[in-house]
Amino acid sequence: MNFKSIFPLMFVGVLATSVLTVQSCKKDDDTKAAPTVALTTSAYSGKIGETATVGVAVVAPEGLKSLVITKYLGTTVDATYGTNGSKTVTTSTYEENYVLNEEGLDTPVRFKFEATDNKDQVSSADFIVTTEPSVAYLLVKYDWQWKSKVGKVYDTDPESEQIVDCEKDNVYTFNADGTYSLDYGAITGMGGGTCDFDGFRAPTTWSLNADESELTIMAVNVFDPNDVQTEVYTITSADATSIKSTQTVDLTAFGGIIYDWKFEWSAKPK
Repeated sequence: MNFKSIFPLMFVGVLATSVLTVQSCKKDDDTKAAPTVALTTSAYSGKIGETATVGVAVVAPEGLKSLVITKYLGTTVDATYGTNGSKTVTTSTYEENYVLNEEGLDTPVRFKFEATDNKDQVSSADFIVTTEPSVAYLLVKYDWQWKSKVGKVYDTDPESEQIVDCEKDNVYTFNADGTYSLDYGAITGMGGGTCDFDGFRAPTTWSLNADESELTIMAVNVFDPNDVQTEVYTITSADATSIKSTQTVDLTAFGGIIYDWKFEWSAKPK
């Protein structure tokens, strides 16, 4: 074996390996981390009229070139947002505030936050909003009529359906300004229940408490403006087809009892 020829070859091999290692290390040193996008929350679910808020913080070691916010309705860009659906900021922190409305009832609303650094490296994060109809929205959106009225008059009675025919065609129209009207329908002024008093009181206002668990309806005696009737319904469920509620009915003046009656309202197109 010729050792004199082997050693130069070994030296060249070691030198080549060293050069490749140095270049590889240099390449690794030159690689910088892509930007990161952090959100204070990734999702929000609420009712129409509520405000969804998300904070955004971008960390970009190579410097932030832009933060682009794009709004989607489902998978479709909402062209009404910003400029053709997007807006661009150059700050590393940002806050988006979105008031929930009807557009989110049929599809989720999504905000995409996409950060690009000065090396054109990109990262993104999504904020998704789901919307439920508020009771106030439902009351104003549709007309409402009683479908069921379950209760009892005497303590010894079983609980049963108490609605009468002349109550079934009564239609309530709730207005956004807090007023309402009541159409007694074709059957009125007789038949028992509340019908014997149809027209004795004029509808005035309606309101909901802060968490929409109580609906208050007020009416005034047409013969005595100082005689104001207040009815409070505790809402147990509400959707676009029906509202279920209870009302404490005091029939002691007629020899009956105080009892929580169950009312179900059905929605009608306006």
